Amino acid sequence: MITYEEAIKLLSYEPETGQLRWKMSRPKAKAGSVAGSIKGNGYVQVRVVGKMYLAHRLAWLLTHGAWPKAQIDHMNGIRHDNRLANLRECTNAQNQQNLGLLRHNTSGCIGASWRAQKGKWRANIRAHGKVRHLGYFSTPEQAHAAYIAAKAQLHEFQPVPRDKI
Repeated sequence: MITYEEAIKLLSYEPETGQLRWKMSRPKAKAGSVAGSIKGNGYVQVRVVGKMYLAHRLAWLLTHGAWPKAQIDHMNGIRHDNRLANLRECTNAQNQQNLGLLRHNTSGCIGASWRAQKGKWRANIRAHGKVRHLGYFSTPEQAHAAYIAAKAQLHEFQPVPRDKI
């Protein structure tokens, strides 16, 4: 893994824009050009000394002088937005608190899932390593409202979901 001393020789970081730039010309990039590219998962990756790194982790290294001890969260949920004001260190449990609407969600509401056996919408929330059942409801919006109320109490790190309230 690259050290802080090695990284500052090769890269500069612009906290206001979130961009990493090469300090020296390389075979495929001129000095001053933006380092890295957005991958299919939405994160910016940079190849440094033959190894791939996530740009937000390099930004943290260049800003704080050490690798993050845990995960780095993009507060606004935009994975390629590496502005320093959008990055925060967090645990995996904290990072899970701000997941948006998942792909397999069919209700359109976070925390609501259809239970055919009951003919109702169920609300669940994960907190402190456990899934908590919040009840059954007639509509996904009611289940979502129960989820939001529980989230405000249980998710101290991210009490409000990003994309659906």
